[in-house]
Amino acid sequence: MIILMIILWREGWLKPLSDLDIGGNLCSLCRQGFRDWEFVTSCEFCELGIMHNNCADKHIFDQHKDDLEKKIKLQRERRLHDFQ
Repeated sequence: MIILMIILWREGWLKPLSDLDIGGNLCSLCRQGFRDWEFVTSCEFCELGIMHNNCADKHIFDQHKDDLEKKIKLQRERRLHDFQ
């Protein structure tokens, strides 16, 4: 059996670098506050703002599925390293 998996990742960062660096204390999607130490990210397809990683996953799958599929097609034939 052969299983094909496509892996895409985004760069998350640990909050707080500084509240001034990343914006407000609320997730742009769920409007819940961030914990003292938490990984956050943003959407690469729009400028919604800083959000929890889980919120970003949901947002991208719900709102940018076509954009995500286009990105997968663009990256499919593009090898980044010799070992891939």
